[in-house]
Amino acid sequence: MFLFCEHPSKPLKQEGYCSYYSEVFYALRDVMDIEYISCSPRQISELGNHWEAIILGFGHTDCGDGNNPRDILRDIDIPTFPILNKEYTGLHEKLNWIRNMNATAALTVHHDYNEFKDRTGIPFHRIMWSANEHLFKDYEQSYGCDLFFSGVTRPEQTENLRERILSDMSRLSDYNLCINARSHKHNYSGKIFSPQEYARSLASSKICFITTGPADLVGTRYFEVMSGNRSLIVCNYIDGNVYGDMLKDNYNCVMFKNEKDFFDKCEYYLEHEDERMHIVNRAYDDFVQRQTWKTRALEMKSIIENYL
Repeated sequence: MFLFCEHPSKPLKQEGYCSYYSEVFYALRDVMDIEYISCSPRQISELGNHWEAIILGFGHTDCGDGNNPRDILRDIDIPTFPILNKEYTGLHEKLNWIRNMNATAALTVHHDYNEFKDRTGIPFHRIMWSANEHLFKDYEQSYGCDLFFSGVTRPEQTENLRERILSDMSRLSDYNLCINARSHKHNYSGKIFSPQEYARSLASSKICFITTGPADLVGTRYFEVMSGNRSLIVCNYIDGNVYGDMLKDNYNCVMFKNEKDFFDKCEYYLEHEDERMHIVNRAYDDFVQRQTWKTRALEMKSIIENYL
């Protein structure tokens, strides 16, 4: 029997803002014998000594600069696996927290997991998000817009690329745009979609503009779009192993290198429907075969069991 210990600041929920924190647990529950507890312990023994392994959920490191994670002493010899969260802020303190805990190994969605291992002496493994297939799907509705652009813009986010493209959207004025960008310039004001509104907006859009987040994190939107089998991912090209084998240019997405390249490719694929749908369908097939929550959970299960 395994235990998933989540911080009380991140309650379990089926859908909504940051529901993917909970979806990790629901996925694990489908592939292994695991229980859930909402708790912020001072030491691992507070959780009991009968577990095969303990996973510490995202909420324990859901903090920013100047707010350190609450210390947890690993005072009994139960394999313990913290999940690192928000790697773009307070990283030094979070890595120290994992090292001081003497964790068995740590999990992160960030591509610099080998660097984290070198800095802490603790093994790190990369895991990844997926999407709720019951929510993000083909709603069998007509397309309502050509391009979907949603989310926040931050100066530190991919060299302020989102804001730069947002400011030049008039270049696509001949197309039907759904723009709900919440800009740092306007104190992030704007509409926050309900889960159903958001999923249906993705499913009714021919193209979805996505960029990597702060610290070049690959967010959930990539997988939510793939799961819907309706919209084409148009995302920023980035060197190195950020995308790993999850995103492949002209295979399950289209990558752009600068603003001009973005607008050129949007216009091209909006005018070439067969080519657009060829990539969309291939992205969906790839998602179903190897990027669902079940696949992610089995990967996590394998990582943990290798330490037992």
